[in-house]
Amino acid sequence: MDQPDPQITQQSNGGAENILLSMLIPGLGEWRMGNKRAAKIFMGTELVMWISYLSTRGYINVLQNDLEAFAASRAGVNTAGKGDQYWIDVGQAESIYAFNESKLLDRDLNGRYEEGAGFDWQWQSEEDRTDYRQRRLDRLDWKRRSTFLAGGIVLNHLVSAVDVLRLLRKNRSNDLSEERSSVLNFSYVPEQGAERMQLNFTVMF
Repeated sequence: MDQPDPQITQQSNGGAENILLSMLIPGLGEWRMGNKRAAKIFMGTELVMWISYLSTRGYINVLQNDLEAFAASRAGVNTAGKGDQYWIDVGQAESIYAFNESKLLDRDLNGRYEEGAGFDWQWQSEEDRTDYRQRRLDRLDWKRRSTFLAGGIVLNHLVSAVDVLRLLRKNRSNDLSEERSSVLNFSYVPEQGAERMQLNFTVMF
């Protein structure tokens, strides 16, 4: 009976571990396999993307605070305990009264705010309301960028794992190599009031 090649067995056993390591920390699997150039690229990309993501999230918080302060000073908004939808609605009408009236015309009774219950607003001018809406859109743009960065981080982990698979295939003997393919799709779908990120990843041995 033929005995399995120890080198092939060791490579196979270590391969799964290296794939897992690259899934956790991009480039770590490549580093263990001796491909330090690729490892540095993946690790450097991971570091840059995390710094960019955290910086972007911090800036989004700054923009939100500025947005709320602007609404409080120019429209008399009580900022405590308000959800995302409220900050959208504040920019849709010059006052809570005009907003509620539009909801009545649309027969959307559940979309109204109770007047005198801490949800009131009254813009001092149309220019202020336009300025507010632009500020909110700017914040939304930065939020979308952070979503792309988060997707890029996930993508970097997956690509690093695929690269380890490629290295394993390259290092295995031709007799034991099998055709392997991978498919990776990433898409971002913006929706009204929400964002959805879709990532499909398939590896076939």
